[in-house]
Amino acid sequence: MSGARGDCLPKTLAEIAIDAGLATKANITKAAKLAEEKKTPLVVTLVRDLGVDELALVTAFGKQTRVPLIDPAEIQIDHDALRTISRDVCARLRVLPLAVTSEGTAKVMRLAMADPTDTTAIAEIENITHCEIDVCVLPLSAIDELVDKSYRQINTAVKRPGNAKGATFLSTRGKDSPESTSNYSDSEVSVTAQIPLSMLQAPDDLETQVRALVQLLVGKGVITEAELTEVLVKLKSSGS
Repeated sequence: MSGARGDCLPKTLAEIAIDAGLATKANITKAAKLAEEKKTPLVVTLVRDLGVDELALVTAFGKQTRVPLIDPAEIQIDHDALRTISRDVCARLRVLPLAVTSEGTAKVMRLAMADPTDTTAIAEIENITHCEIDVCVLPLSAIDELVDKSYRQINTAVKRPGNAKGATFLSTRGKDSPESTSNYSDSEVSVTAQIPLSMLQAPDDLETQVRALVQLLVGKGVITEAELTEVLVKLKSSGS
């Protein structure tokens, strides 16, 4: 695997699962066919469709390779690392960037993977980030949960502009929070809080302003086009 610190991975996922007694060749063939049909990684169909124990699979990775195992409870989310790869890519490949460090002139990304033998995924991340990849392994369910949690944090907590004088902002902090928009000790506000209040209150040309607001929210990743379409369909079917 070019640029990746993973030459310690001579075996494929299929070989590791078979050697560990977690799947048969027939199971692997079936899982591979499902993965191709669903356009999803093999590890997903092995665990979700064939019922391979993901913890046993992680243990097998640890025994049959030198890839380190990571405790999900000990992971500290690095927002700068997350911003180097989109949420869609992480969700599709079942990976999670943990950190990016510099070693001389090279940049190294520590990347948690549900399948650390997926050299195609590693190559794609290398191409996106231009980093060497230092692979570690996490259970599939932990990857999915942490990708969802981590990117939600990014989408709802963006650094407040430092010199936005005279601008009025909406607070979207939880109602139980004692802090107001003028007293943020962590200097972070939600993406929605960066929308001037006057824009939302202006009565003229409401349709244009709503469209602008939607475009802003989609552009900042707060909502996706798919989520917007789903809500519109539900509203139309309910007659709202």
